[in-house]
Amino acid sequence: MVKVKASQKIFTDTETANLTGICLEHLHGLARRRHLGFIARAAEVAGMQPDRWLFTLSDLMVLLMLHPRCEH
Repeated sequence: MVKVKASQKIFTDTETANLTGICLEHLHGLARRRHLGFIARAAEVAGMQPDRWLFTLSDLMVLLMLHPRCEH
């Protein structure tokens, strides 16, 4: 079970990893394969490599069902 504030609608990849127990490497791979979350595009406009993923509460629930906590 994950407890979050009712007002929070968007979660960063780091917050999502902490809440779900899935490491960032597995989280990014799973998000790409299952088309979950979205990449923050503001960095691309600034000419930087986008490295921040954002997830909704629905994405968190799906991630919890698809992947167990990482043990490494």
